Amino acid sequence: MGQWGKKLNRPPCDDSAMVNSFSLRAGLSSRNPFVRKAAESLLRVPKLFRSFGVRAEDFEQRPPVLINSIPKSGTHLLMQVVEGLPDRVNYGDFVATMTRSFQFRERSAEEIRRLIRRIVPGEIVRGHLFFDEQYLGELAGRNVANFFIYRDPRDIALSSCHYLRGMNPWHKLHKYFRHTKSVGEALELVIRGLEPPVPGVEFPDIGQRLARYQGWLSDANCFAVQYEELQSESRPAVLRNMAAFYAARSTRPVDVEACTQNMLAAIAPELSHTFRSGKKAGWRREFTRRHRELFHEVAGQLLIDWGYESDASWVDAPEAAMQS
Repeated sequence: MGQWGKKLNRPPCDDSAMVNSFSLRAGLSSRNPFVRKAAESLLRVPKLFRSFGVRAEDFEQRPPVLINSIPKSGTHLLMQVVEGLPDRVNYGDFVATMTRSFQFRERSAEEIRRLIRRIVPGEIVRGHLFFDEQYLGELAGRNVANFFIYRDPRDIALSSCHYLRGMNPWHKLHKYFRHTKSVGEALELVIRGLEPPVPGVEFPDIGQRLARYQGWLSDANCFAVQYEELQSESRPAVLRNMAAFYAARSTRPVDVEACTQNMLAAIAPELSHTFRSGKKAGWRREFTRRHRELFHEVAGQLLIDWGYESDASWVDAPEAAMQS
């Protein structure tokens, strides 16, 4: 049984009805940060009770799910999709390398491992987790089905620009963005990072920031999915593969086709508290030649590695082509 056999020997409580009640679920997605925090606090109690008596086979029967993402790349879309999997419970927990936006400091590897150890069977956990091999054993030990969503880095930059400049005044980085004179200037700041670096504020150029997630794309125990795939005609096939990925980790029978239909029906991006537009390739309308050159300088190779470009020709493309 491992460490789980040492816990109290009683059947785990079924708190899914209370936890998945509409009011609490709506609270987790509220645009009001105080409502979200209150919902998260209320959900700590049922999770505490759920952690008693957990056995190894509970993780095998109801694998937890990690919804890992880069900020501004589709976290809430993936969350809605995964809620279509069977017997899911969302306690509002968030496993992130960086602490909450108003603090925005990097957690140690041991802090992250402790957060992973708190995951319980059947739980959905959201996260913005940098890749680190130290986490792989902890995730495997809890039979976590790890889904990672990523997006065209140029659209991440554009979405981050709007978020940090106007959507989250509580973010530690907002004070650097609120003084920008235009969206274009704010976009440059997102791309190049803080220059010179500010002590105690972790915000290097976007190439360095995104590179810390890259290991998830090649991790055999992680299902990496592009945001654009979930917005395309291939969505049903992608969701079916995601359901099969989860089913392969569960000792309980899983109806993959039924899960796929549930996942399709669950998508409602407008319910996200950070949703702005969700459009694909919006960067084409906002990036100037200066933005393209700067982005290529710091993250050109990353675009190729992630499959969004095959070469650097996009930098010199005519303006008319960018608007199409």
